[in-house]
Amino acid sequence: MTGYFRWFLVCLFLLVTMACSSTGPTPTSETATLTWDANSEQDLQGYKIYLATTSGGYGAPIATLPMDVTSYTVTGLETGTTYFFAITAYNSSGAESSFSNEVSKTIL
Repeated sequence: MTGYFRWFLVCLFLLVTMACSSTGPTPTSETATLTWDANSEQDLQGYKIYLATTSGGYGAPIATLPMDVTSYTVTGLETGTTYFFAITAYNSSGAESSFSNEVSKTIL
């Protein structure tokens, strides 16, 4: 990991919304919209979004985004589940920053 990426800090915000079926008010899926402050490193290529159902239990990223995108909507979240989210920044060499601060949301 290159030195300048180790200091990457992200302010991560979470907005949870509910999608309803067109036939009535019954929820069919939940979404979470994540937003963060842009990283200002010159070699920045983009961001990776991580999702887990246990704190810090991240596997592969669920999305890889270009550098000019600073929000992402996660879909298909299930009621009764707590989700944990984090993002990283990556550069043109593929070096990835540490995880951002983790945010969580329980879908009710």
